[in-house]
Amino acid sequence: MSDPNYNPQPYPSQNQPQNQPPQYGQQQSYEQSQYTQPQSNPYTASQQYAQTPQYGQPQYQQPQYVQSQYGQQSYMGQQPADTGSFGWAVLGFFFPIVGLILFLVWKSEKPVSAKQAGMGALASVISTVVLWILLIVFAAMIGSAVTY
Repeated sequence: MSDPNYNPQPYPSQNQPQNQPPQYGQQQSYEQSQYTQPQSNPYTASQQYAQTPQYGQPQYQQPQYVQSQYGQQSYMGQQPADTGSFGWAVLGFFFPIVGLILFLVWKSEKPVSAKQAGMGALASVISTVVLWILLIVFAAMIGSAVTY
């Protein structure tokens, strides 16, 4: 009978008991087991999982909190575009106090709109001063032309 998987194993010698060690000078035959390498689990080989203890509670990790600095806005949503429309200049021209306040409030957040409101307020103040000077000059000319 020729079986390709048949592998005869040598039996221990008949003259030596099985539980006793061999005598000095005698060779002992060892049997080699037919074990193969253990195969790795395909589910754990491709993915890296953090090892957690098998028993007890899972390890707790503290969440990372970011503390914002004093005076900074913590909301970082989408802010409207800073177009700097001409309307802010008109508002600042007719209401120079409002234009000045808007300029001071918006100069770091919305620099283009703040500049428009500030320029409107400045134009209003300059035009008011020029009109007062012209009014005083015109009154002086009329006052000197009138003779009694």
